[in-house]
Amino acid sequence: MTVEAAIGTNWTISPEFVFTDAEREALESSLDSITANPYRLYDAHRFQVGQLIASGAVPERFRAYVDSLATRDRTAEPVVVLKNVPYDHDVPVFDFDQPVRSKYELKKTFIAEGFLALFALLANTPAIGYVNVNDGDVFQDIYPQRRLQESQSQKALKQIHFHKDLANHFVRPDQVYMVGMRSNPVNEVYTSFVRNIDVIASFTEEELTLLRSPEFYTPFDDLSTMGGGRVQLGEADMHPIIGGRGPEDLRFFENRTVGVTDAAKAIVPKVAATLHALKQRVFIEPGDFVITYNNHTIHAKEVVNVGDPEALQSRWIIKTVNVDDMTPHQEHLVPGTDHLING
Repeated sequence: MTVEAAIGTNWTISPEFVFTDAEREALESSLDSITANPYRLYDAHRFQVGQLIASGAVPERFRAYVDSLATRDRTAEPVVVLKNVPYDHDVPVFDFDQPVRSKYELKKTFIAEGFLALFALLANTPAIGYVNVNDGDVFQDIYPQRRLQESQSQKALKQIHFHKDLANHFVRPDQVYMVGMRSNPVNEVYTSFVRNIDVIASFTEEELTLLRSPEFYTPFDDLSTMGGGRVQLGEADMHPIIGGRGPEDLRFFENRTVGVTDAAKAIVPKVAATLHALKQRVFIEPGDFVITYNNHTIHAKEVVNVGDPEALQSRWIIKTVNVDDMTPHQEHLVPGTDHLING
């Protein structure tokens, strides 16, 4: 689908690939045989996943589907949903105060991490970690933490407004990969998406001229600044809402991006209202795999109804952030690593 054809059409998000139970169980068994802990020995874990791929353990049907994504028009179709993917079943609930430390102690299998690493290798989209996020872990959690429950980060308990991951970081991911681990349907918690092109199509040329001017400011994300980061990022720069990293780029964090001129201040509420008018909601279940092409869509976590507050505290998605090519980011790597960003 071309961009021109996509604009104004009824874009819908629906599952594109579903593992059979036999495929999933066989691949789970293979991933469970990997011995390297991805949090302590990431390079070894990634190497072992590569060996698993070389052994022929990946279903050919799935390999062909992943290959097809290389020619996908991300602008027109920026979200992918797969169902029934391998993941770890029956993992204990983590401590609300220290969920990451608790994960290190309680999680004894690494099937979801292995699947994320496997997908990245098949798609040739390297995963990256950030020194300021979970001390550089490549595999991160969308999982609430008491201290950050009111933040606008992946450790928030309730809503996270529309945003892109690390939109004003000097290394912005091209993809976000997510595996659903635990969610209770009694809690209506959705991940909502809007395409950049639909936002742009909603404004007049005069408004677009304003939105393309560097008259807006967005502070750095909470996780990079509130999570005990070791690298000081300084002050975020002024930026346009549309453009900057390409004509269809959208850089906006709902309720955080502000205008610095009267005209810019006046248009920010319309951007937010437009996002909510266009959004599509996805309920991420255990075993769902969701791809967000981070430069072509904007997303939010919406908590519509809470039927079980305790279960909300243990809602869990494992994710990685990935890039198409490490070459442009070499100057930002921690020396001696090929995946860890110094910031």
